[in-house]
Amino acid sequence: MNREDLAIYPYTPQFQTIYNPTLVHPMSAFVSRQSNRNNQLQRNKLKRNVEHQNYKRQHDQRHLSLARALQIVQQQQIEQQRKGSLQKEVTICLAYSNSKHQDSIVQKKDKIQNLQNNQQGTQIDPVEEKTLNINDLKKTLSKQNGSNKTKTLLNNILGLLYQQENEKENKNFFSILGLRIKSSKQQEQQFLRTKAYSQEKEREYPKQSIDIRESISRSVQRKRESPQSQIKNISQQSMRNNQNFRFSLNEYSSLSRDQLFQTKLLNYHYFLFIVSTQSNFYVVPSDNQIELQFKVGKGNNSLLIKETFKQRWWWTLTQEAENKECNFVWTQIKAPSYMNLQEWSKESILIRKKSVSYTQTDLKQSKKQQSPKSQKKSIKFGKFDDPLQKLVSDQDVNELKTIDKSVQSFQKYVEKKGLKTIENIHKIHNHIESNHHLGNKKAMFHNMKKYYELIKQDLFLHLPITFHVSSIKDKSYLQFLEYYKEKKGNSIWIVKPGEFTNRGNGIIVCQNLNEIHRIVSKRQIHPNGKPFTYLIQKYIEKPFLYNKRKFDIRCYFLITQLNNVIRAYWYEEGYLRTSSEEFNINDVSNQYVHLTNDAIQKNSEGYGKYENGNKLSFAEFQRYLDKWYSNDHLDFYRDLYPKLKMITLNAIKSVYNKIEPYKKNYNFEIFGLDFMIDEKFKPYLIEINTNPCLELSSPLLGRIIPAMIENAFRLSIDTLVPPPEQSQWPPNKKHLLFYDNILENNRFQLLFDEQEEGEQIKNLYSNQINDDQIDEMNEEEEEYKSDDD
Repeated sequence: MNREDLAIYPYTPQFQTIYNPTLVHPMSAFVSRQSNRNNQLQRNKLKRNVEHQNYKRQHDQRHLSLARALQIVQQQQIEQQRKGSLQKEVTICLAYSNSKHQDSIVQKKDKIQNLQNNQQGTQIDPVEEKTLNINDLKKTLSKQNGSNKTKTLLNNILGLLYQQENEKENKNFFSILGLRIKSSKQQEQQFLRTKAYSQEKEREYPKQSIDIRESISRSVQRKRESPQSQIKNISQQSMRNNQNFRFSLNEYSSLSRDQLFQTKLLNYHYFLFIVSTQSNFYVVPSDNQIELQFKVGKGNNSLLIKETFKQRWWWTLTQEAENKECNFVWTQIKAPSYMNLQEWSKESILIRKKSVSYTQTDLKQSKKQQSPKSQKKSIKFGKFDDPLQKLVSDQDVNELKTIDKSVQSFQKYVEKKGLKTIENIHKIHNHIESNHHLGNKKAMFHNMKKYYELIKQDLFLHLPITFHVSSIKDKSYLQFLEYYKEKKGNSIWIVKPGEFTNRGNGIIVCQNLNEIHRIVSKRQIHPNGKPFTYLIQKYIEKPFLYNKRKFDIRCYFLITQLNNVIRAYWYEEGYLRTSSEEFNINDVSNQYVHLTNDAIQKNSEGYGKYENGNKLSFAEFQRYLDKWYSNDHLDFYRDLYPKLKMITLNAIKSVYNKIEPYKKNYNFEIFGLDFMIDEKFKPYLIEINTNPCLELSSPLLGRIIPAMIENAFRLSIDTLVPPPEQSQWPPNKKHLLFYDNILENNRFQLLFDEQEEGEQIKNLYSNQINDDQIDEMNEEEEEYKSDDD
């Protein structure tokens, strides 16, 4: 596992329990590591002190440490003061054993004496004066008289430290009062130098030192204030300076546990306030106990959903309760009986003036008007100067940044904008009303075909060439035959069931026309009485390979239906699903070569042989491109990633008028997309899954999928039912609030907002007749034995 794939976000307790049976709180682990490190440092320091003492005993006893020398000087000063010996003129000097230092001291004293003599108008023979000075120095050395001028002595010591460091022969020694003293601690010398330098700075900048002292006095005064006033100052002053609530252990190390908890809770409420106001509503955090019940249906994703809810202690799991008694229900397929209990929204949405989402045609027109610098900036997908830009329309960013971070300020903003205030959310579901328009293969094909016709673009630039047929007499089948005859040599096609299929079931790779004719000519009937239909899709015969093996790309997006507003978000991270065997176009019968679905690949003997769980991160794929395609300069995020996002946006726009016909108030859904790329590095959308697999079959998925679910819950469930106020949190639950840098850690980007794009799409379809050729499906009869992959 590479460094880029480390599980750095989110690092919450419920995700640890997936792989670790014993729950270890992340902060406890952090404190434990720091404590062990500090203990080890103390042990090492004690060991060094013992070794140093032993070394001193074994060597020359005349070697004195700097601290001992200073102590001797201080004792001499105290002794002199005690005896009451007051001398007005005392000469203090430092004598050295070698003559070089004596000469330097004498020269300095000569200069001073000459200056004094010049002022007095007298002249003394320099040679005679030098001899007298040397004799005086020897006498003062023999007497070893103390001095009350300690500052002069310490300054001389510091000067000698600098001189002695430059001498190679006596590197670790300097002299005080004629003694050779060993400098045993470099840290003490550095401390003295730093202290002297800081004192000099204070003398140079007195105003700056005064400001520092005043700030220190204010901080001391704040510490003396009551805890309530401290919390108030944190929420209003400190938060105002930090617009994005960047959580830092260094910044908040001085806060108490309660203050730190309130900071993180207010951070989270601010994030939810941003998301909800973009859908024209706001839910005030509850200040009393509310009984909220949720239920999770069976399936391979049920464990992860339950673990994600564990830190949301204000929700209670009730598996045995009826759906009508629950406030939230998570199921693999939508539950119509539960959705019928939801309220319908009759309110009209607000139309925003400025649009931030574009079709591909709009992008081409806008690029002509952009400067080269702005074009480079738009290419960097996922790079934002401010994390608010991921979730908020451009015209709202500056206004939201000026709001004080408090619940009272949030309420004032809602009143000012005339937004809806919601107190109780009754029913939430993890599916939207008509999700089959995206998740069903034939429905997605027809919807995107209609949309691309309206915007006058070629659908098969983004989808493989596809024909939806019901029989050999179908008009679409005749069109397929004409195309097949024109494109001689392109004989490999994939035949997929148009309905009632998942996990790669029923997909057949055909190498000639006779096989396709035999499949389509069968008259098969589904259990509900409807006939089979088929999608005949062109096989990508020259796919882009990874180490000679085929792969596809799995991405995610989220659709929320909150307060009558449909919004879609693109998730920044995905992964590659690789096949277990090398690609061979001549062997079409081997599913382990051509189909990358995990439900198929996990049965292969080579599953996990090359990549753990046959999964590959985007970063690993980019390293592969850098190594083997360095001459082509292929960049995944620059050349491919924006195209994946654009195709997804067009797919969402193609079903906007259909996915929520009755405008259920509070629903959301996570979708999985599968892309493939050809040898020219061109992407194609293969399918969209309404119930993507959430199994953690590899360490890479153990990092990506739990983080994606956590991010999705923050934008949906937590926005509708935010964490309660601080007073309602039990002391034993406060450790569950581990949200730090929640705005910066958000990995979803706003992709579609009907307040900006809805009116444009409605006008696009205004003169169209509903001839989709798509029958409403009874999804309860689909073969959902397990999650769709």
